[in-house]
Amino acid sequence: MLAVHVLNGPNLNLLGTREPATYGAVTLAGVEARLRARALAADVELGFSQTNFEGELVTLVQKAGLAGAGIIINAGAYTHTSVALRDAIKGTEALAIEVHVSNVHAREEFRHHSFMAPVCVGVICGFGVASYDLAFDAIVPLLRQRAKPAA
Repeated sequence: MLAVHVLNGPNLNLLGTREPATYGAVTLAGVEARLRARALAADVELGFSQTNFEGELVTLVQKAGLAGAGIIINAGAYTHTSVALRDAIKGTEALAIEVHVSNVHAREEFRHHSFMAPVCVGVICGFGVASYDLAFDAIVPLLRQRAKPAA
C-alpha cells in the first residue's frame, strides 16, 4: 500500500489560534481529519506528525523517505534555516512536497528562501490549509507512477 507522511514543524501545533488572519482558523487536527478522509478514499496509508524539534523532524523525514513513502512537509521556520532537513530529503531520495499555509513570498524577505525547495518535487503555498489537500492530490499520482514496474 502506498503511504504518505505529513510532517509538520515548529509552531504548527498552534494552527487555528496563532495569527488567524495569516494562518486561518482550522486546527492541525482539522487538517489531519481532512487528509485522513482523502487517504481513505485514495486507499493510501497516512502518517501525520508534528514536532517543534529539528532533529526529530529530520528523523521523521529519514524514516519516511527510506520506507519509500511520499512526504508532505510543512517545516515552518526550519524551511528557511535547516540544511539538515534538505540533506535528509536528498539523502533518502524522498518524494517530497513542501507546503505552507501562507504565501511565504508575500511575507518578510527572510521567508522567501527555502533550503528544501530544490530537493522537493514541488512547493505549494498560500492556499491556507487547502495547501495540504493540493499537496496530497499531487503526491499520490506521483507515488503511483513511481510504484509501477518498468516496462
